[in-house]
Amino acid sequence: MSLNAKLPPPAKMPLWPELGKSFADELQDYSPTSVLDGISAYEHEFGRARLIERLADLLHVNRAQPGPAHKEFCTLPFDIVCTTNFDFLLENQYDLERQDNRTAHPVVDEDQLSINIGTAGTLLLKLHGDVRHPTRLVVTEADYDGFLTNYPLIATYLANLLITKTAVFIGYSLDDPDFRQIWQLVASRLGKTRRMAYAIMVGARPGDIARFERRGVKVVNLPGTREKYGDVLAEAFADLREYRREHAGPTLKPTEEKPLEQFLLPRDAMSRLCLFATPLEILPYYRENVFPLAEAAGFVPVTAADVVNLGESTSAKIDTLIDRATVMVVDATSPYTQFELGLAISRSQEVSTRLNRLPLRVIPVVTEFSQLQGAGQSISAIRRPQTLSDESEFVWQIAKALEAIAEEMGFAQRYEPRRLFETKEYRAAVISAMALLESTLRQRLNKPPLESVRRPLSMRQLLDLAVSEGMAIDYQDVLVWTKLRNDVVHRGKRVSRQEAQAVLEGVERIMDAI
Repeated sequence: MSLNAKLPPPAKMPLWPELGKSFADELQDYSPTSVLDGISAYEHEFGRARLIERLADLLHVNRAQPGPAHKEFCTLPFDIVCTTNFDFLLENQYDLERQDNRTAHPVVDEDQLSINIGTAGTLLLKLHGDVRHPTRLVVTEADYDGFLTNYPLIATYLANLLITKTAVFIGYSLDDPDFRQIWQLVASRLGKTRRMAYAIMVGARPGDIARFERRGVKVVNLPGTREKYGDVLAEAFADLREYRREHAGPTLKPTEEKPLEQFLLPRDAMSRLCLFATPLEILPYYRENVFPLAEAAGFVPVTAADVVNLGESTSAKIDTLIDRATVMVVDATSPYTQFELGLAISRSQEVSTRLNRLPLRVIPVVTEFSQLQGAGQSISAIRRPQTLSDESEFVWQIAKALEAIAEEMGFAQRYEPRRLFETKEYRAAVISAMALLESTLRQRLNKPPLESVRRPLSMRQLLDLAVSEGMAIDYQDVLVWTKLRNDVVHRGKRVSRQEAQAVLEGVERIMDAI
């Protein structure tokens, strides 16, 4: 990974053997038998302080900048990344990528493992320390030999990750003796029940592949040469990111029916999801006072707490929710939600460009406008009071913002079922058509003052009210379409072209009539 760093020519980042040779060349009358032997001899000859200074110089710590592979890697929503590198390229790229210095939380010392400081984003476990922590650095024979004894909690934490998670090794040789001890311990205890592990390599030789597989690691061998290593990895990470986003829908299981419908739509479809990101302590207030207003505007409110993620990754769940949402309301009054606000803003235009759909609309809510710092650009926000009440004015400001977005999107939403039908997405066309019908009926019929909107009418109640007001609706047809939609959502029913066409044309007739 570090080979991909950007440096002014002719400087370049060294590989581990090259690093050892640089130290060995500065020793007189000594021929090291290995990289560790040379580094250890250098420390013995010149002392720990000079070793650290020379290491920082050889790694270009003050000059190296993240390259394309770092950039693409840091867009992948990993909760935990472990590294044995001594540099700061990953931290620097996380800061650049998220525009918020709390998005990567480096962990070097054991006492950091037990502290939850409310930092959102990726935990970056630096197994061998870094040059800013000289006493924690694992770089000599003595450091490696004493790792399990000196840092038993980090070793235990790493072992737990290898037991419960699927490890993906990137640019890692498995040659570090401390890691190999832990890896072999997990293998000896679990045997055939040990989880699979994978290594992403570029242009690996058969011998390298055999060595990894002998240690229980399946190699993903990408074609390429050492000179193109960074570019190959960057392309692979970008492909992986888009593949995961494209196929992430089925890994999320909403606990409510309406969000479930929306997750069954193709990624490029115009969904009605309105994602709410709020501190947990005020989420009940939003559910009671704001969610009904979002539904009245034709949206489907959802939070991360309403969705079970089969992959267990919180970062991946948030990334997928933002990717699928049309509107996002962010109460940016906590470090977590401020992080999510920055993520939403950075993703908004990217989603629009990549998928050729309307950009994600973001509605920030703050108690102080200073909470918008780090959002990445100048944006407007709705200000709410510190103390919430049923009469809080900001609720109606959110409602008006949602209504304005719904009106702006109305034309595109009106023709979305037809677009899906023409692309042969028949199941999605049925879901989209029925959502359009329900939303339209709700907006036309559910028209009491905003203050009284708490529990929107059900589809059957909307139909009863529409018939009582003389609308041209075939009650029985709509019930048949509703059953088909329910079978699609809950039973995975396949939909024929004829069935989808009947629903679509029927909904269009009703839309034209009302």
